[in-house]
Amino acid sequence: MPDYDFKKIKKILILFFFLIFTANVSNASLLWDINFGIAEYKKSNFKVARDYFLDYIKSNPNNEEGYYWLAKSYFGLNDNKNANVNFKKAHELTIKEKNIEKLKFDNNNVSNIEDYFDMAVMYFESRDLKNAEFYADLMLKVNPKSPSAYFIKAKIEQLQGNNEKAVEHINKAIIFNNKLIKTNLARNLNITKIPEMTLEMYEMFALEAYFSPDTTSAIRYCRRYLESNPSNKDIANMLIDLYIKNNEYALAQEMIDDIIAKKEANIPTLLLQARIYEYTNDEKLEQVLLDAYKINPNNLKTLLELGNYYLKKQDFISAKKYFETLISVNDAYYEGYFGYIYSLCELNLTQQAVELIRKFIALNPDSSEGYYLLSKICEKNGDFIEANEFLSQAIEKAKNPHYYLKKAEISYILKNYQDSIDELKIALDLPIKQEMKEEINELLVKNYLKTNDLMNAQILLNKNNALDKSTIVYKYNLYTLYKKQGNEQRAEEQFSEVKKAKLNTIKDYIDWSEIYYDEEEFDESLKILNKGVKKFPQSHLLFSQQIKIYSLLNKKNEIKPILEKTNNNY
Repeated sequence: MPDYDFKKIKKILILFFFLIFTANVSNASLLWDINFGIAEYKKSNFKVARDYFLDYIKSNPNNEEGYYWLAKSYFGLNDNKNANVNFKKAHELTIKEKNIEKLKFDNNNVSNIEDYFDMAVMYFESRDLKNAEFYADLMLKVNPKSPSAYFIKAKIEQLQGNNEKAVEHINKAIIFNNKLIKTNLARNLNITKIPEMTLEMYEMFALEAYFSPDTTSAIRYCRRYLESNPSNKDIANMLIDLYIKNNEYALAQEMIDDIIAKKEANIPTLLLQARIYEYTNDEKLEQVLLDAYKINPNNLKTLLELGNYYLKKQDFISAKKYFETLISVNDAYYEGYFGYIYSLCELNLTQQAVELIRKFIALNPDSSEGYYLLSKICEKNGDFIEANEFLSQAIEKAKNPHYYLKKAEISYILKNYQDSIDELKIALDLPIKQEMKEEINELLVKNYLKTNDLMNAQILLNKNNALDKSTIVYKYNLYTLYKKQGNEQRAEEQFSEVKKAKLNTIKDYIDWSEIYYDEEEFDESLKILNKGVKKFPQSHLLFSQQIKIYSLLNKKNEIKPILEKTNNNY
């Protein structure tokens, strides 16, 4: 019979640890921020967290952490069956990237372990020691910390005259249940005090505590382990991860600095460093991801992180490069295809995007992203009505604020201002970051001004933290409000502020083109964009704006040369 001793337990739990430091790398994708779900879990809003992670894993089917937190949410709802299913899925994803043995996940429950105990005792009493040990091992398969199982195994070894092995088993039993030190078996084996925990035990308890709300214990066990074995990179990385989870970035950084100083940093360590920089030092985030890339240019997690980093920075050329590499390494990696197609759309390479979209949807037909990307392709081609329809289908699959914002933008383009307002209000009720909230409020103001709802427009324009008040769009909207209110003096004063704005950045040219278009000065809108293209000849954002304006003016014959130029550039 197999012996489920601490080496076996350690092996099992170490496999789960691989889940930890490979999964926690990617906290936020472009459309989904896993931190929103984790925050709900930590507030014990388990149902909200579960629903969030159900949508999250549809869009991130290769992300172990999504399944891990979904499993935790199910546990919080006392749904152990679904929790086990999702822990199993998390493990299956983990072993794809690790050269480790695949575990068998049994759906055993408490009644099983009680039955196994009864069988083990029955066979022991009849002196059928082989079967008694078999059922004790089954108990350990269900619960690797079962003191009863170790106690039975100790009695079996004692009966066979293997006192050294019996002492090993009774010590484990006592650690899990201190009361067993008072048993006759413990006295007969000369066990008079609670055994000290071994390194393996500290490691096991640390790993187990990680999968519970008790991060304090997990940290304590990790520290104790590292006092005796500081060279264990897995436990060191785990402790760093726990510090990050507790927002103890200084302690995490201190450990990483020590590892780097010893030139022992591996990809997991660098990706943990990236997580710290994501919260504390965005300027250094890119370099540490590139350092991880140098270690292994084909590491899927590193490629995904780099691709997502450049997506968020709107550097779609770089994003395209890393996503393209990612799907060349694994041509069934859903998130890689999403990032690649998204980058192609933003670069106006819509034909290439169309060629990939079918395979992308086939990889994950239940996800909402396929419809979202189809809407982007339609939008880039100037087919705004079709884009709106695809967004409606995406929203049926998932209530994602990005979908509502994009749908509101297209509704605004189509002059369906009330629809745009309704969609923006829904987005505001969903978990979003401050910068997205400002973007939503900016569009709300424009809609309110179009519908002459001057009161709500003024409330938002005056409200603190609702808008970025330094932008030309804010100043222009304020001017429009005064003008519509009939306050000529303030409108004139504000217009002088608007005229002071200089065209320095790509965004400046795009904002001005929008302003002229809203004023129905279409020629001026296009002139501004042409000037921008001359200043920034490689800007895909300006090309996109040109396509948009030509589409709105029903000048689709002007779009083809732009797309041809885009294809030549990228």
